[in-house]
Amino acid sequence: MNWSIKLGRIFGIDIKMHLTFLLILGWGAFAYGGSAGPLYGLIVTLGLFSLVLLHELGHSLAALGYGIPVRDITLLPIGGVARLERMPEKPLHELVVALAGPAVNVILAVILLPIVMVLNGGRANLFSLGLATEPGLLSWLGFLLMANVSLALFNMIPAFPLDGGRVFRAFLGFFTDYHRATQIAATVGRILAIGLGLFALYYGQVWVAMIAFFIFIVGGQEAQAVAARSVLRRALAGQALAQNTISLSPEATVGQAAAIPSGVRRPDFAVLDPGSGRLLGVATGHNITRAIERGQWYRRVTEIMQLAPNVPKVSFNTPLDEVQDKLVETSSRVAAVYDGLHFRGLITLDDIYRVFRFLSRHGSTTPRMRLDTAG
Repeated sequence: MNWSIKLGRIFGIDIKMHLTFLLILGWGAFAYGGSAGPLYGLIVTLGLFSLVLLHELGHSLAALGYGIPVRDITLLPIGGVARLERMPEKPLHELVVALAGPAVNVILAVILLPIVMVLNGGRANLFSLGLATEPGLLSWLGFLLMANVSLALFNMIPAFPLDGGRVFRAFLGFFTDYHRATQIAATVGRILAIGLGLFALYYGQVWVAMIAFFIFIVGGQEAQAVAARSVLRRALAGQALAQNTISLSPEATVGQAAAIPSGVRRPDFAVLDPGSGRLLGVATGHNITRAIERGQWYRRVTEIMQLAPNVPKVSFNTPLDEVQDKLVETSSRVAAVYDGLHFRGLITLDDIYRVFRFLSRHGSTTPRMRLDTAG
């Protein structure tokens, strides 16, 4: 089940709402309603998450400026998440992308401050929660002012993967490699998350404790993902091609493909032009299995194959971490590997995982793989 609902599209970025977000709307309606009631509390909560959305758009637009595609922005009960196709690995780029979100909140706070001061008649209760829960334009704008300041300050806590943690990693990146910088930032972030969690539990702040738990888990997961990328970067697409791969002619049938011995999982077959050796398409194991289940043994593989123009293409010398990004970006499990204009074979996520296991077993000091390790 897909737990996210698409709300719209801004700057080419899908805006989604996770179904659990409805819980925070219900909670906020009563928590912020005050004497005005749940409807006003709902308006206040929607205003708060509009700021969260703008914060994430700040990150997203900065990433787009560096040519990094943004998959979507999803609103969750604990905030918002902008999913980038890849994280910027140059320290300066990450610094700009990380600061762009809080910068949006700072700009909004600067705009709101004089407006709220004028409406409030110069009184010094701008950041009063009591003011926020009283109905009226002043109360609502005062709450948004307070929320912008809070979002900017909280996100700049140097606990990876918060924005402050990413700024910390970017700073470390000027002095060490990306992998090492991530490990240090993630370790510091998890220590701070534990401290924040204990503080929140002691004072009964369940929501803050949940955020601390999120920081602890997600920070560790991203550190592991960066470590995996550093391993895959040491091998090239040509070195991960399986040896003795079998190709099919356009005349082959589903039954003939199914009769070829394979392992636990049905393989993907390249369908080649018999005269030129040009790739015509890929008969994926999934499509072959589906045709068999329908009793279509007689069909030619050309009728069920994924046409060559729709198969992601990578160079023979493309690092495996970039190949993995390409497969994820195109939602494909197979890519065609070319050496110049010549088709050399297919590479799948299974091949990438196999190489990753090989390199992991041999440690970080292993030199680049030889071609004979791909089998």
